[in-house]
Amino acid sequence: MNSASWWSQPVAAEGSTASEGIRRQLGKPHLDPLEVLVRETAQNTCDAGLPGRPIEYGIRLRQLSGNQLNAWRDFLLPQPESSQLGLAEAMERGGSIMTIADRGTTGLGGPLRADQPPLEGERPDFVNFIRNVGERKNLSLGGGSYGFGKGILYNVSRCHVIVADSVCIFRGVRQRRLIAAALGDGYTHDGRRYTGRHWLGVREADGHTRPLLDAAAEEMAQRLGLPPFIEGTTGTTVAIVDPVLGASRGGDVPRTADDASTFLASTMLWNLWPRMLHDHPGRLLCTVRRDGFATDVPDPEKTIELVPFVEAYRNLSKPGAYRIPARKSPPTEIGRFSIVDAMAPLKSNPVVAAASPFTGAAHHCARMRQADLVVDYVAGESTNDEILQYGAVFRASPDADGCFAEAEPPTHDDWVTNGLSGTPLGVVRLANSFIRDELRDRASRARPPKPVGDVPLAALASELAGLLAADGGAAEAATRGSGAGPKGGGRHDVPRFVEGPALSVEDARVVIRAVVRFPEWKVSRTIVARPRVVVDGGTESPDDELPAPEVIGWRAADTDEQRAGDTIDIGRAAGRLWELRVMPPVDAVVRIDLDVLGADT
Repeated sequence: MNSASWWSQPVAAEGSTASEGIRRQLGKPHLDPLEVLVRETAQNTCDAGLPGRPIEYGIRLRQLSGNQLNAWRDFLLPQPESSQLGLAEAMERGGSIMTIADRGTTGLGGPLRADQPPLEGERPDFVNFIRNVGERKNLSLGGGSYGFGKGILYNVSRCHVIVADSVCIFRGVRQRRLIAAALGDGYTHDGRRYTGRHWLGVREADGHTRPLLDAAAEEMAQRLGLPPFIEGTTGTTVAIVDPVLGASRGGDVPRTADDASTFLASTMLWNLWPRMLHDHPGRLLCTVRRDGFATDVPDPEKTIELVPFVEAYRNLSKPGAYRIPARKSPPTEIGRFSIVDAMAPLKSNPVVAAASPFTGAAHHCARMRQADLVVDYVAGESTNDEILQYGAVFRASPDADGCFAEAEPPTHDDWVTNGLSGTPLGVVRLANSFIRDELRDRASRARPPKPVGDVPLAALASELAGLLAADGGAAEAATRGSGAGPKGGGRHDVPRFVEGPALSVEDARVVIRAVVRFPEWKVSRTIVARPRVVVDGGTESPDDELPAPEVIGWRAADTDEQRAGDTIDIGRAAGRLWELRVMPPVDAVVRIDLDVLGADT
């Protein structure tokens, strides 16, 4: 039997905040709802992070069935009378749940009721998340401000219902709390008006509800299949009932769960990458799962689209970082800026591309505050070379961070000067003007690519396009035989590049990848990959002018078999598709030839 019950908030005689108003406080952002969801929840997670340790942040999509579906029905139903939340319909559709969980955070602590004042130094996170609206966060250099962004959790739910399951330390004691909340539409029942706000918990003497606590909360969380808490950990799980996954970008085709998983992973990458870096003191460990299957969130340090942004961000902490002084003080410094040139990707990773804020090569500045979450990407002028890109980062200074916080809308995706005055207006205007001028200046002058980390990206200058032949983007495979070369000499008797060459980043170095298809030879062949540096006109560079490219090795496309070095033997039973990996030198154009040495005897 369900020990919890719904309590619906009546409209007070002096007036109350309507649910519809809370849901609409985000306005109509241009961002995809799932992108807003990731940005807002990750921001809350980072603000609640415990110092000196990484933070786990994961999103899971799952379809309910069997005992868990029955457990959700028993917990949520019957819904409040006359509320029209649509919970019964959601359960009849089979029920789907999206959970957003963090660990290594403080959890939702503080008092359980909004009319109970917190102790000195105590954060009222539970009431601010579950009860209050527009309560200012008392958190220095945090990402949030008034907590309006939590409305996205209810908006993503078709029935506007969430379940919060949290473990916190409350006045020295570890406590687990579980409660459901709804932001439905206002309605009238038995001659009384209701705001549309509802809470599902344990009924107290005065009629209000409190969350299930400790053993009762843990038992209910297990029945509902919510992510567990390892002993000694704290954090929060928010479950969104019957989530709306939206439509594919630029179309009206509803997203599948797989599509949504890809988009969520991409959104994490583009919006959270500064906090995902391995050396960040509050590193985010991001995961996405769909019915038990993981969707890999790309590593920003190995994602070529983000390489210039990552290096520019790291430059901000170096002695030579450009510091932008304020025209008046305080603050004495409004922020720091860095810009890095690099090579653009030749082929996009589908996960990276799914939520990319721009198309093509980067020519943007990522703006952020001290929370190290990307606010937006400001576009500059693109380069004249499609192989080149540049990325810049502007990060507000600690003293000026509050000025930029005042300029952010509820979705935290812009810095708007309308409504600002005094110092905040001057600071934000100066920063925006500086960024525009720097991006304009960058586009007006030609620069060779700078090294990114330990990777000499200048190795792949714009002439790298010479790797590509005219026949549909495939590379030429030259055959220079010794011994019994392939008979007939026709195009079907030689190896062919069927994918790539394309750039990727592996362990902080740039690598050329290409997939080679070998013919169905009747005898074994030995093939040697001979990458070489070429100069203008396609002639080979003298050996003493530049170091030679290095062949890392081969990998079978069907079995993942690895073979080191430049030479590979292809027997009759061997697979015909192999990936070749080459590390290029500095300031060079690379051409890859394949020599067929002949038949084994």
